[in-house]
Amino acid sequence: MNQLARITVEVTFIPASEGGRVNPPLLISRGGSYRPHIVVGDPKQRQAVVIGNELQETHLGVAFLTGPEKVEAGEPFQAELALIYFPHPAYETLAPGVTFTIREGPRVVGFGEVKKVLLPGVA
Repeated sequence: MNQLARITVEVTFIPASEGGRVNPPLLISRGGSYRPHIVVGDPKQRQAVVIGNELQETHLGVAFLTGPEKVEAGEPFQAELALIYFPHPAYETLAPGVTFTIREGPRVVGFGEVKKVLLPGVA
């Protein structure tokens, strides 16, 4: 039985012309996986919410467990993400239908929607 808390999502990376990554991420590699943060909220958001020099959003650590070998910006795909710091209470905001942005630091590089939540010990 897999004891990782994880979510199934549909994800789209933003093209470089819209502020996304110049090179798409390698989601799964021999040395590990892509480990961005997600922020629950409007998938159309393209900038972090900052007051002064302090982020005003909750960044949830995730790791890609599955995904395509090659990511095409602007093309949606299905993936499974591990919830790295589960059972941190902030993960309670994740449920089917919830939308989010993908972050690398304060930079928004993609967006997605939670399709399924898979928690340890829950069938």
